[in-house]
Amino acid sequence: MQTSDRRTILAVDDDWYILLALDRQLSRAGYRVVTVANGREALEYAFEQRVDAILLDVQMPGALDGFSLAAALRENPKTARTPIIFVTGVADERFKQRCREAGGEYFICKPYDDNLLIRLLSSIFARDELGEVNRISQAKRRQPVGGRK
Repeated sequence: MQTSDRRTILAVDDDWYILLALDRQLSRAGYRVVTVANGREALEYAFEQRVDAILLDVQMPGALDGFSLAAALRENPKTARTPIIFVTGVADERFKQRCREAGGEYFICKPYDDNLLIRLLSSIFARDELGEVNRISQAKRRQPVGGRK
């Protein structure tokens, strides 16, 4: 995979040890990883650069915890459809529901098997690619044969 073709993952966590581990794990799997330690930096990066998925800790200090950050990302057209994966140590159903309400489609509870995150990202991106193939196929079927009506 060429460097320009690599998917970019934005990892947001206030624990630098977690960010370092995510960077190593995801880089080895072929992803381009950007790490930030707070919600403000995450918003700035996501709004200015292309991001293919966001790994988001819920419990972060400051005005933008994980829930607030996810909601802000969903409100911006540039990031509204970017997959958000909450990565947190809290696993009860009420907490998971809050994650979904904030805009997270996926949820991984710490500690987790390293391969689980890689498989989840692969699944998300495969689904995105299949959706794109289907959209292109449908658009081509709507075109008149020979380019004319």
